[in-house]
Amino acid sequence: MNKIAVLTYHSHRFLGKSYETNDHVALQDDLKMMHAEGFLIIPLYWVVEWYLGKREVSFPKCIAITFDDGCDLDWIDDQQSQHEFTKSFRAILSDFKTEVGDQQPHLQASSFVIGSPEARRLINDETFLGMNLLTDNWWNAAEQSGLLQIYNHSWDHNHLAVSTACQKDNRRGCFDNIDTFDECQCEIKQAGEYIRQKIHPGWPDLFAYPYGQSSQYLREEYFPRFQDRHRTVAAFGAAGGYLTKGSHRWNLPRFVCSAPLSQGWRSPAELREVLHGVE
Repeated sequence: MNKIAVLTYHSHRFLGKSYETNDHVALQDDLKMMHAEGFLIIPLYWVVEWYLGKREVSFPKCIAITFDDGCDLDWIDDQQSQHEFTKSFRAILSDFKTEVGDQQPHLQASSFVIGSPEARRLINDETFLGMNLLTDNWWNAAEQSGLLQIYNHSWDHNHLAVSTACQKDNRRGCFDNIDTFDECQCEIKQAGEYIRQKIHPGWPDLFAYPYGQSSQYLREEYFPRFQDRHRTVAAFGAAGGYLTKGSHRWNLPRFVCSAPLSQGWRSPAELREVLHGVE
């Protein structure tokens, strides 16, 4: 094995009932296809350990699965008056595990969550119409389950809905303007400390950039120079591409469901094309 595809889904994307409009439908179908194509689904931290030379992975075709933003639908089945019943990503993974049994012995996904309770409340009110879909009361159960690991997706996502962000000029809506030590400490270390309180004794030592964006300072200065402060092992972007031994440790690539083919996939046929690139 010399490269791995890391796939990313968003559980708050349930706009319709089709593969193209609903990541729950996509995940359910994709798991079956990946299994049929002979891929082994492995924990994300195994991928990082392989990248760092700390783990041997003998299986030739491997996939890792990640979820971004930490929406409750990662873990909790939902029934709201505004839409039909939505099966959580957890339930989809659990049903798949029951179906395939020992054929996928290492099945696990990773959820990157937003730390700040206030930021999550404001994002929820603006983006999810107050449906209370960004809580943290499921993080510990997920972390202990063995089916889903909890990792760091920043303090406030530098989201437009947040009134006062970590960004020094309060310029929100992107993450490539987080480019000073204090901003990085606010976004990464502060988030890590809060998340740890919820998943103790674990520590969220992997990071995913909001919007998939990062500054040169984050990639070249903060993450590599201040590991004793943030305790992060690796960071992930979202611009597409396969993770190889030559990937940038502080901007490891992921493919995103619903993104154009260069960055992800929008159909089963496009995902199959991504998967064949691993072979």
